[in-house]
Amino acid sequence: MVLLSTVASLVDSLNVGPLMVDRSGAPVANAWGGYDTPTPATFSINPIAAHVSTGRDLDSDRSADRNSERAEFYTRRRLFVSDGGQAADVITYQGRRYRITQTQNYDPQGAVYISIGVLEDIQQ
Repeated sequence: MVLLSTVASLVDSLNVGPLMVDRSGAPVANAWGGYDTPTPATFSINPIAAHVSTGRDLDSDRSADRNSERAEFYTRRRLFVSDGGQAADVITYQGRRYRITQTQNYDPQGAVYISIGVLEDIQQ
């Protein structure tokens, strides 16, 4: 089980946390027949390892947009992607906001989730 200890140890040995996460619930119907996005709940996540994606990470990305900056986050806690009305989690890393687009469950390899975030804010 070399993989088990290697993946699990990444979260602690490369910890950059705590990082702040904004999590919004599903949109709520308002009195005018539209939908409002609820105020996000903000919490910190620790431990968390992070790095900006480069090279093969971007080549293996399934999405067509390879121009946006991406970062990978290794956590012990699941991060949400936009699905079934649930808004995607947004992580603030190095002063920039990354919206989670993919989360992979590596639970058998040591209770680790690997999530990919796409940069939301563009620096001018």
